[in-house]
Amino acid sequence: MNRILLCMTLLLASQCAFAFSYTVELTEQALQQKVSAMMPMKKKRLFVTIILSDPQVTLSQDSNKIGIFTHVTAMMPGGIQGSGRAKIKGSLSYNTDTGAFHFHDPIIEKLEVDDVPEKFTAKVKQLAQLAMTKAMTIYPIYKFKDNNLKHKLAKAALESIEVKNKTLYVTLSAF
Repeated sequence: MNRILLCMTLLLASQCAFAFSYTVELTEQALQQKVSAMMPMKKKRLFVTIILSDPQVTLSQDSNKIGIFTHVTAMMPGGIQGSGRAKIKGSLSYNTDTGAFHFHDPIIEKLEVDDVPEKFTAKVKQLAQLAMTKAMTIYPIYKFKDNNLKHKLAKAALESIEVKNKTLYVTLSAF
């Protein structure tokens, strides 16, 4: 009798745990729309202006990271102006208080800007990094809706993040 009661209790507990888990599916296209809405990003410091625009989002299945290729325009005193591309990679973070997902730790892995002297490349990269970090950590990529019961229940702990078939699967659990 005790075994049956124990089995039923475990079965019920597993069903409750399953009921409080929630997986959010964010396609590459959905992420593309969110990131595109944040652009162009502009950062100006000491007469140097950097503009990031035309992002292209890619999901990396081997590292569960989000990649962004973006157009970079740099303008400096003396009529120096160049353009090129930057490759940025980062992960996703989740804030349980706000129920929002943010691009976390965006790092510029590669930066190529034509027509800008090499001595200014480090400054261009630094400003582009600042622009990207500030914008991506402030504006959420995805946010749970307060008027959705499933979303309210899902405002829990981040269980896992996984990329499969150009879709980001984020699983949250109340346990």
